[in-house]
Amino acid sequence: MKALYTTGPGKYGLSELPIPEPGSGEVRIRVLKAGLCPNEIRLREGLLPISYPVVPGHQFAGVVDSCGPEIRYLNSGDRVSVHSYILCGNCQSCRSGGVHDCDNFNILGFSLNGGFAEYCVVPEKYLFNLPSHVTLEEGELMENTANAVAAVRNAAIMPGESIVVIGTSPIGLLSLQVASLWSPSKLVLIGSGVNYIQNIGGFGAGHLIDINDRSVIERTNGIFKGKGADAVIVCASDKGALEMAIDLVASQGRIVVEGHYDPSVEITFSPFNLLVARSVVMRANRGWLTPDYVRALKLISDGMLDAKSLITHRFSLEQWEEAFETFSTKRGNAIQVAIEP
Repeated sequence: MKALYTTGPGKYGLSELPIPEPGSGEVRIRVLKAGLCPNEIRLREGLLPISYPVVPGHQFAGVVDSCGPEIRYLNSGDRVSVHSYILCGNCQSCRSGGVHDCDNFNILGFSLNGGFAEYCVVPEKYLFNLPSHVTLEEGELMENTANAVAAVRNAAIMPGESIVVIGTSPIGLLSLQVASLWSPSKLVLIGSGVNYIQNIGGFGAGHLIDINDRSVIERTNGIFKGKGADAVIVCASDKGALEMAIDLVASQGRIVVEGHYDPSVEITFSPFNLLVARSVVMRANRGWLTPDYVRALKLISDGMLDAKSLITHRFSLEQWEEAFETFSTKRGNAIQVAIEP
């Protein structure tokens, strides 16, 4: 089979690999849709600690191609989305509902072969059947949606509050939509490409502000009449985004930093001025929990979120370099870039 394959930092390209065989409790997926993420860009550049060699790709959906022994719920031909966190289920973290602190934590596309290939083997319990009306493209975006659900959950939003989302990434635009379900009094999106986003409907934002506007802070504070936002969800990964969140959050407000932040970014702030005098709560959104994934699937299934409109570009596996370039530079107003093995 054809697959993107990395054997070491900076050693990344299209390879021919054996088609994997499912073991007990596993199924083989024919991958039809796989999405790019900023971490895939960092992985290609050798900037993330992963297990080499590996097939990248952790956001994907496809069709069950073959079932190993002891399969209970799935059948060949079932359309599925993939829960990429592979957990032991037995350690203290797992038993308390955690994810990333699992003693035997694995993730498809980083420590186990992922979805940038024609086929991928996945344990049955980490696959979710897609209802007939949910597309595979929506299935590919399920993990992004779960991240958005988790970000809004961590923001502890209450109806009628004022909300800012910084960043027009897929997770940012999905967080915007999830936040809108809480009927905020004001919902502001700050990011790049806002004119294009406005033209395709705005995804529920009441106000869209270009992050490169020199008066972005003044304009946003004007919307909140100088009182700041009750919650700011940061879905952009540069230094300025978090500094902007600190400027915009209200006293007793919350800042949520979405998990795909650039690990090289550092900022300086006054703990007294931010955390003591203003009683601001700052939390990280360290990925998602399985209940977030289940809720994400239900929200998309019930038509409460528009995920399909986020996919702006599609490429074959052979066009992977063009796909990566389009995604990393946001060429052609790119939001989500899909690879279709």
